[in-house]
Amino acid sequence: MRVAGQVVVIAVLDGGDGELPARRFAAAGATGLLLADPRVGIAEDLAAALDRTGCPVVGVSSDIHQPSDIAALVDTCEKHLGRIDLFCVAGPDGERVVSLAELPGDLDRLAELLHPLSEAIGELLPPQRRAREAQRRTAAA
Repeated sequence: MRVAGQVVVIAVLDGGDGELPARRFAAAGATGLLLADPRVGIAEDLAAALDRTGCPVVGVSSDIHQPSDIAALVDTCEKHLGRIDLFCVAGPDGERVVSLAELPGDLDRLAELLHPLSEAIGELLPPQRRAREAQRRTAAA
């Protein structure tokens, strides 16, 4: 997967870590990174540490389980860094990268992102946490 010249969003799930993928994408020539972590201050601090000329880094507190937070990430990224090329979900069981070039392109960009991100989240959460997440969403509905 080509990273050089790409704008990358790294969304961290509970128990995940965005630092390693952020450093790897920056070293591989990404032209911008947006870091999103549900823990307040974590993404912002990492963004401040990694921000540099040629690869600006923006950090926000965000929970990608919420479609409204994904919409806000898309808006924030496009406002500060440009159109998203790669979306990385970093979870407790690793990471998964979704290339927006592989999406159909004829749908609303947020709608396009929701299905692959949902799959990525499911792949990266340990099975016992998947059950708890499903119960929590059912109870909230």
